[in-house]
Amino acid sequence: MLELRNITPEEFERWMRTESRAHGNRFNHDPEALRPHFDLARSIAVVEDGQIVGGSHSHLLEMSIPGGTSVVAGVSNVEVQPTHTRRGIMTQMMRYQIDGIHERGEPLAALFATESAIYGRFGYGVGSVHEQWSIDKAHNAYARRYDSPGRIVFIDPKDIGKELPDVMRRSTEGRPAVFQRAPHHWERDSRDPIHSGGGQGGAFYAAYVEDGRIDGYVNYRTQRPTVLVNELMAATREASAALWRFCFDLDLYERTEAVKRPVDDPMPWMLADPRRLQRSARDGLWVRVVDVRAALEQRGYAASDRLTLEVRDDFCDWNQGCFELEMSPEGASCRPVAGGADLAINVSALASAYLGSATFTTLMHAGLVDEVTAGAVQRADRAFAVPYKPWTPYNF
Repeated sequence: MLELRNITPEEFERWMRTESRAHGNRFNHDPEALRPHFDLARSIAVVEDGQIVGGSHSHLLEMSIPGGTSVVAGVSNVEVQPTHTRRGIMTQMMRYQIDGIHERGEPLAALFATESAIYGRFGYGVGSVHEQWSIDKAHNAYARRYDSPGRIVFIDPKDIGKELPDVMRRSTEGRPAVFQRAPHHWERDSRDPIHSGGGQGGAFYAAYVEDGRIDGYVNYRTQRPTVLVNELMAATREASAALWRFCFDLDLYERTEAVKRPVDDPMPWMLADPRRLQRSARDGLWVRVVDVRAALEQRGYAASDRLTLEVRDDFCDWNQGCFELEMSPEGASCRPVAGGADLAINVSALASAYLGSATFTTLMHAGLVDEVTAGAVQRADRAFAVPYKPWTPYNF
């Protein structure tokens, strides 16, 4: 007999070890250092005969959405022990968790999927996409003459929590799907052992400074012949151009690689020969609309219109039905109605349209949206348009 419940403080280390083992890892952290950052009332343990055989957790977070921010349940530590897979435990656990998120009044849930085929059946959809890049030094010239009004300086890792959070905020302003790095995560990163190791290679923080203000930074590692850009944040185009030029021109290295870049990053357009930039895209954040009405009312819109959406949600019956959405740049209202839909959409596809990862037109051509009223798809695209594509550079 399976029992689903919150974990107790005494079970925390065992719960964490179980989660690590399920993902093929050995747990090597200090549980007392981790426990303050886990609200045990938001934890789930699946218990059989006194043994934890599965579990999950959700952090109470704030995520950027079009026009503002939203409370979101950041789902993490999802696992089922290899001895108990293929028994429906994941479905029971997701049901238990989403019910709890809904009862707490949190309109959205989000997660990073280890396996991308799992979460669609629970109503999650792709919320953000990112790219990985690689370019050889012989082909990284800019198309236009580059003159920097600022300078590049190194930042001591112990100072990143003081110097860089504001830069990250300014660099991601107006972009959906972003979680700002928590203070204790900045502290953890500043103490990473990689900063104190000797020998070749290493991790470094360099910042772009103009008029006495830091307008961008890059966190990069070196492993000959490659410079690996882990994170590059730029609040101005001058900072972006200077920081990429710095990474491209480092002596002793013949290639630059970058991870988790936004799909609308301007850097490829700066290159004289953009074909030489190798690009591959993959899903980043997955989002679940837990409360359709609340989620649609808190989002910002680019145009005024009124549309009725028929939402299909087999997992959350409170979302199933038609919703009349009246929207404008000044705000929105949403209410359930008896029928007369303009569009019909599955809740997982709605999640992708919600953040702007995909347009309604794209989703329609993929067979995920049905246009009932002629022209409704184009109207929805205009209202849901976003100036920047969703990007999730940092995992919570």
